[in-house]
Amino acid sequence: MSSQHSRTRLATIAGIALTTALALTACGSDEESDNQGDNQSAAIPDVEISYEISEETEEVSIDGELNSDQPAAWVISEGDGEPITEDDLLEVHSANIDIENQEVLSHDFDLGGMTISMADLQAGNPQTYEAFLDAPIGSDVAIYQPENGIYDGAPAVLNIATVAQVLPTHATGEPVAQSELSNVLPEVTLDEETHAPSIATPEGEAPDELVVDVLKQGDGREVQPDSKVTIHYRGVSWSNGEEFDSSWGPDNTGSPISFDLQSLIVGWQEGLAGQQVGSQVLLSVPPELGYGGQDHELAEETLVFVIDIVHSADPMPAE
Repeated sequence: MSSQHSRTRLATIAGIALTTALALTACGSDEESDNQGDNQSAAIPDVEISYEISEETEEVSIDGELNSDQPAAWVISEGDGEPITEDDLLEVHSANIDIENQEVLSHDFDLGGMTISMADLQAGNPQTYEAFLDAPIGSDVAIYQPENGIYDGAPAVLNIATVAQVLPTHATGEPVAQSELSNVLPEVTLDEETHAPSIATPEGEAPDELVVDVLKQGDGREVQPDSKVTIHYRGVSWSNGEEFDSSWGPDNTGSPISFDLQSLIVGWQEGLAGQQVGSQVLLSVPPELGYGGQDHELAEETLVFVIDIVHSADPMPAE
């Protein structure tokens, strides 16, 4: 099976499995969902799983029967990093396995993986949360969902997830010299404790075109036009400096959020494509690249955003 074919299958028939098996607990009736027992892992299956997964190699072997009717997650290989904590934001690389044929259907090991918050796991998938918690960074975890576990009629699913690293929740790139920045955009200051940015009230006439300032220069993966990005952001209106949206929240305790870049306003698509993970970017977005022409309260506003790029994953190749 070629790698391209397997990745295409991920995008079509297995994409839900990869993300949902990690992010959600097994589904069932409302009565079952309220049952605390449904949130408990089955005993660790008596199986041996060996594998080699990379851009060049897709091999897996399952020695034993994997047919439990309960979800389960367990460490199959320990890493050598620091223990995972309950507050961590993780970069996880995952592979979707055909249990019956012992084949790698698809994987994102060479595409940047995905970001997973331990807090979200605790709320949505207690089995995987418990397997990850205190495991060393670099560990490999098997995540099993039985038939009908993700949705009614779903086949049994096995994911192999590698916890690649703990991600910072703010831009960690090198500050760019003031002399290299635009003199028309408002000043950004950072909270010393949370690293949350604040945007000064803009002054003067709003720029007619998109203006992009890189405030911190990261050195990570380059954002592609159709990447999935994980970011922290704050946005204010140029006309009055009032905040209209923020992942940081009013008390700066929010968490980064993941988006498909192509689903965002054109100003973000043009301003973030080509930037590197770890960068902090300041954008001034004119109405036509924002919400202009839409039935939106900000349709006539020039918008100012400060965006911390935490992670970027390359898109799945088309068939």
